[in-house]
Amino acid sequence: MQLIPAIDLRQGRVVRLQQGDYDRETRYDDDPVALAQRYQAAGAELIHIVDLDSARDGGEANLGVIGNICRGVDIAVQTGGGVRSLDDLRARLDAGAQRVVIGSLCVREPDTVAGWLDQIGPDAIVAGLDVLADGRGGWTPKAAGWTESGALELFALLARLSDAGLKHLLCTDIERDGMFAGPSIELYRTLVERHPGIRTQASGGIGSEADLEQAAQSGVDGCIVGRALLEGRVHLEAIQRWSR
Repeated sequence: MQLIPAIDLRQGRVVRLQQGDYDRETRYDDDPVALAQRYQAAGAELIHIVDLDSARDGGEANLGVIGNICRGVDIAVQTGGGVRSLDDLRARLDAGAQRVVIGSLCVREPDTVAGWLDQIGPDAIVAGLDVLADGRGGWTPKAAGWTESGALELFALLARLSDAGLKHLLCTDIERDGMFAGPSIELYRTLVERHPGIRTQASGGIGSEADLEQAAQSGVDGCIVGRALLEGRVHLEAIQRWSR
């Protein structure tokens, strides 16, 4: 399993939100480019960047900073937030990102994303699905800052995207995001079992290196770690341990 450091951007600054709530923001003093370089020096092979301003309002709010990060490191970058059109996707690839995470549009318009997988290629696209347990053993994908529910249950949606060639999935259990509650192990085990051909990234809940051990046991290909790295709950040395 690969540890993937995350950098969340708001107005050009490094921040973290609790459960996606813009009113529950923690700001960090780190310069985003310097932070990415520090993660690279610690052994990271991929960095995950979220443009929170664009995720909420659309546009390219932090695209310049993302481009600076891409030019400032020699490792792969994946980025998401606010990708609502093919032009948005291409702008992020042109900025230097290797892969672009598509979230709400996967939930709202899976056929559109299926077309992009064919047009742009599956290596450049990550389905970023934020999900909530439905109380019946299933998972509901959410969109628009978790305010909308998708028409398709998680595994029905993944079946559609998998048929279109999806190779990369980033899945977040909303209830665990930013809460240090540990990873959603059963969710990830089921994802890996049902879609072994998709490279799944776990996200949400990592608060310690023991949580990383649990995530690895689920069989996921990668694990996103944001706040826990920023606050020293997971040490930089863990990046090298969980790199490959």
